[in-house]
Amino acid sequence: MSITSSFYSALSGMDANSVSLQVISDNISNVNTVGFKGSTVHFEDLLGMSLEGISGVSRVGVGASVSSMACSFTQGTLVTTGVGTDLAINGQGFFIVENATTEERFYTRAGNFHLDKDGYFVNANGLRVQGYLYDTTGTNLIETLSDILVDQTQMIAPGVTSDVDMILNLNSAETATTFDITDPGGTSHYSTPLPVYDSLGQTHTVTVYFTQTAAQTWSWNALIDGSDVSGGTAGTPQLFGTGTFAFDASGLLTTGMPVTLYPPTGVTITYSNGVPATGISVDFSGTTQYGAPSAIQTLLQDGYAAGNISGITVTAEGNIVGNYTNGEVRNIARLALADFPSLYGLERAGSLLFRSMPDSGDPLINKPGEGGMGDISASMLEESNVDLAAEFIKMIITQRAYQADSKIITTTDEMLAQLISIK
Repeated sequence: MSITSSFYSALSGMDANSVSLQVISDNISNVNTVGFKGSTVHFEDLLGMSLEGISGVSRVGVGASVSSMACSFTQGTLVTTGVGTDLAINGQGFFIVENATTEERFYTRAGNFHLDKDGYFVNANGLRVQGYLYDTTGTNLIETLSDILVDQTQMIAPGVTSDVDMILNLNSAETATTFDITDPGGTSHYSTPLPVYDSLGQTHTVTVYFTQTAAQTWSWNALIDGSDVSGGTAGTPQLFGTGTFAFDASGLLTTGMPVTLYPPTGVTITYSNGVPATGISVDFSGTTQYGAPSAIQTLLQDGYAAGNISGITVTAEGNIVGNYTNGEVRNIARLALADFPSLYGLERAGSLLFRSMPDSGDPLINKPGEGGMGDISASMLEESNVDLAAEFIKMIITQRAYQADSKIITTTDEMLAQLISIK
């Protein structure tokens, strides 16, 4: 090999280190880019001719070239943003986003999402986040990957009150008496209002009066004002339900639960809005009769008014949960995550996106927290995984290598000039 071959060896080194410097500069420029994954350049040597010597065959190199650029998929630091739709993956996996026009899917670790004007959950470039939708009840998950849509104009239907849980303490020191519906306040020992909802989601107030009628025995009477009953008279209460329960010597209930709150025998009520009252059961389990002031401890009922969505939250399992103006909380969708047999086979597609390629294998799609996938951290984002100090060190080494290659060219030129000047 001639001396001029060192020109090309040094030139190949300069080319390779130029690429390395370009990658380093790309890493440094994205040190504050959410979800960015840094890359590293790998070099390989180039072989030239073989020379036969005393010790056998030896191979002479002719420089270096870039063999590959590997992306580092180590996790970046998670930082709190305070934005509810910002999401970060704590562990393995990529968010799946799709171009609504071309239906091409991409994969990203950048979770700076938001709801667009149509209610679709999208990334900063308008690509739609993929996941699984729940049915209208928010209980059954539809196992088909689709765009996540949060319909902010949809109103959920009201729920009729059918079950009530009521726990209270009734003062055992009260004097036994008989309840009189014409004087409920004067012939009862304790009362509490109970809101119930009809099929239109309108609320009606039923007041439950408790009266000690004998030792360890209490009656309860649920009354509704006549103004809220079709054909009733304002200020005149109407019986909504009645019953009794007994306590043992320890002050605990001995009556089986639950009991019927409505309808009592022979009573039919139609609310003033024309909607008939429906069956309601009440569970007094846990109610006590102790020598302490009567007080309500728990009052729960399963009815609710119609409501619109007021906001969303995201759980660690990737459930997107809607919070409604009527106090209801309902699952809307669940995020899907993807992983790959070979992450190093993924292709960068720009805008913090990756594209699956034959070398990466087909995506392995699962739900957060399942199948090895990471959990979701809401109101957080994953920072770039670029180590700035390490990049500066690599930049210095690359610069020195580039200078050394250029020195080889200068030295080779001087040697050739000396060779030519020989007479």
